[in-house]
Amino acid sequence: MAVLARGRRRRTPDLEEGESYYVSMTDMMVGVIFIFIIMLSYFALQFRQTTKALTEAKHPETAALLQTATALTPRDVTVEIDEKARVLCVPETVVGGEGSDRRCFSYAPPSKTQAATASAIDAQRNLMGFLDADLRDAGAPLTGDTSGGTLSFKAEQLFEPGSATLSTGGRKIAGDVATSLAKRLPCLAYGGPSSAACPQGEAKLGLVNVVSVTNLDAFTPEGQRAAALALARSAAFHQALTGAQPVLGALRNAPAGQAGSQPLLRVASVGQSQEGASQVGADQTVSIQFQMAQ
Repeated sequence: MAVLARGRRRRTPDLEEGESYYVSMTDMMVGVIFIFIIMLSYFALQFRQTTKALTEAKHPETAALLQTATALTPRDVTVEIDEKARVLCVPETVVGGEGSDRRCFSYAPPSKTQAATASAIDAQRNLMGFLDADLRDAGAPLTGDTSGGTLSFKAEQLFEPGSATLSTGGRKIAGDVATSLAKRLPCLAYGGPSSAACPQGEAKLGLVNVVSVTNLDAFTPEGQRAAALALARSAAFHQALTGAQPVLGALRNAPAGQAGSQPLLRVASVGQSQEGASQVGADQTVSIQFQMAQ
């Protein structure tokens, strides 16, 4: 019996050593996985930033080159340009050569489509920045991010429960929104009062849509009433805006009489059918969506 006891005692250090070995392996694997996750997150962030820089750049080719040119140094050089032939020449010494020869490169001006797109993006970004500042200064309860071209409000903050009647707070919000729109939209549309302060050649808006969004069960009477209520709320908010600032009702997306000319402010509703949708009028939103002319 004593011999067996001694044998068991001798095995204990071996077991502890084996367990320690496996614990060390586990710690190492956890560390490797942790490092891998950090590297993956870093590369994902870099990819996202690079993609954004390229897709939003006015000149994507230049933006792509700047991703690799990390050691640009300024130099004073004399550049020769033939604007008609779109040729640019620099002394060869500037690009690492020797002697008095020149190195010439052809270049293309941005296309009209690219220039128009960049102008429209800048105009919409500026517009949303001004509207966001105006409405937040006025204390309007905006929801979500306005940089995507949309001003959003919860319908419950605008209307009496279950109705298309604006509440007292809703009428104030509509008035604040109308004041800001009347200040900002005439320069981006047609048919409004002309102003010498409007920038010449600025991009124009193609549509300002007052949209109510609701969830509904389209196969039930309650769902159908929710869809009707959403449209009625869009129309009511539109009427509140144009009633507070009549100039908004006069704005158009093209000169009157031109093909395709329509009022700038219009109305829409969006309803997504789903089972078990909430009661009529609950969780609806009212948004103003701004779309630049193509």
